[in-house]
Amino acid sequence: MADKTSVRVTARRYARALFEAARDQGALAQVSADVDRIGQLLSKKELAGWVADPRVDDAQKRALLAQELGAHGHVLTRGLVEVLGRRKRGSALMGLAAAFRELVDRHEGRVRGFVESARPLAEAGKSRLEQALSAATGKQVNLEVRVEPMLLGGVRVTLDGVRYDGSARGRLDQMRRRLAAAELAPR
Repeated sequence: MADKTSVRVTARRYARALFEAARDQGALAQVSADVDRIGQLLSKKELAGWVADPRVDDAQKRALLAQELGAHGHVLTRGLVEVLGRRKRGSALMGLAAAFRELVDRHEGRVRGFVESARPLAEAGKSRLEQALSAATGKQVNLEVRVEPMLLGGVRVTLDGVRYDGSARGRLDQMRRRLAAAELAPR
């Protein structure tokens, strides 16, 4: 079985090829919907394990995914599923949805991230934060809210792999590091 890094690299390679073909054919919205459907299907742990299992017949895997896509699946998406099955790269489907969504987001000037707060964040607060970050980055920011009680107060935002820590816990940790690094002068 392939390791996670090679699966991720393979998924990105196929996602890029699918993205470019869909963009060039003006089918980005439909292919995105197909890929999201596959991602939702494979988010079920037992099914993901079954698709990644090399002992399971590839024809069965392709049949299941073709059934899930149905007659409404775009020819590009159905073709990719077929190619991955024939090349015994079904495990690449595991990371396909995330890699494809990242490419679509970049193409459309959008960035996804998450905001963590000690208590549930009101929708108005989330919207203000998204607007401020959109203005700062020049991209449309979409945030997922996560509650993390250990933060004590404030928020911590992760956007494009960069963490911005405005939490009370983060400020206390920063103060602790400064105090530990400070040299004490003799009196």
